Amino acid sequence: MRKKDCYNVMAVYALTAWSGRDQFAGMLEEISNRRNWRLHTTRPGQFFSKRELVDEKGNGFDGFIISMPGTDSAMEAIARSDTPTVLVNIADRRLAARAKSVSTVWTDNADVGRRGAEHLLKCGGYRTAGFVHAVGMPFYSTERMAAFRQTMKRNKHKTVVLPDGGDLRAWVRELQKPAAVMAASDIRAADVIIACRQEGISVPNQVAVVGVDNDVAQHERCGMSISSVVVDFRAMGVAAIRELDFLFRHPNFRGRLRETLVPAKRVFAGESSMRSTATVRIAENALRIIGENLTSRISPTEIAKRIGCSRQFADRCLSAVCGKPLHKAIEDARLEEVRRRIEDGATVREIAKSMHFTSANHLYRVYKRHFGSSISQARTS
Repeated sequence: MRKKDCYNVMAVYALTAWSGRDQFAGMLEEISNRRNWRLHTTRPGQFFSKRELVDEKGNGFDGFIISMPGTDSAMEAIARSDTPTVLVNIADRRLAARAKSVSTVWTDNADVGRRGAEHLLKCGGYRTAGFVHAVGMPFYSTERMAAFRQTMKRNKHKTVVLPDGGDLRAWVRELQKPAAVMAASDIRAADVIIACRQEGISVPNQVAVVGVDNDVAQHERCGMSISSVVVDFRAMGVAAIRELDFLFRHPNFRGRLRETLVPAKRVFAGESSMRSTATVRIAENALRIIGENLTSRISPTEIAKRIGCSRQFADRCLSAVCGKPLHKAIEDARLEEVRRRIEDGATVREIAKSMHFTSANHLYRVYKRHFGSSISQARTS
């Protein structure tokens, strides 16, 4: 395409959603610097058909910016042409296969996942991490999950992923607390918060949650502000104009599909992840002391004394973060250690003596009451 005095550009956008409006605003901001561009717009889907491939005078467009696909016939016609085309956050295999004048602009979903993980890691210590996909597990959800999991793994946290279509309430109930959960969108983050409320799980003390999009409507739906990775939709609109300008200035550009990744803008810190640092610190100290004294019969009062607070306050802090008071945390930790030693082949008598249980019979009774099955059953399972 030779340099022209005026370029006719068709932009395909849905403006009902705020994300589309933000993208469009960025595009208008950047196109204002190009006085020789004439902008035409249409809605996606059935509204963008082959009839919209020409302007009101019957002339073809010099370039397309497509944020949502049109009809199959329209997309096929564009793919068969050499008209400079920019795809924004969508994939089209026919256009991707075209060797000339095609560019793509994408949200950097890996950056989104990383930022979600880093935000949660700054909010305090966790026993586990979790990720909740968007419904149907679209590609962007998978990309965000992979980066989130990798960041958590580097910080020695295993990530538990809710299976597509899985029972969300059962999933949050079974998570080891305290847990750090990222959802692929604020819609799913609100679902997580509602599920926690239904299960009597405290957000953010027991489960801290971060979403994506900073969608205020979802904040209202779940009754609290959701910490959220803010996608820079406006920057995507700016990038789309710049990519089309590049294609206009390089009419013979061929080769590998051009790709621009737009990183996340920031993280909005809402109520869903803002844990009290004092509460978290006391709970973490209590768990550390319990872990250091698994073989002794340390009391809740002694633990509170070592931390430097009252028994009642230590109980409240541990209950807020882990969902259990001191005496239950001690019992759980000691009996998990018993189970580990049984699996390693130690005898009940040896365990009872080294861990200061009253007797072997006492350990048998406590074990069965706690796990609902006997030590003999544990050995044969």
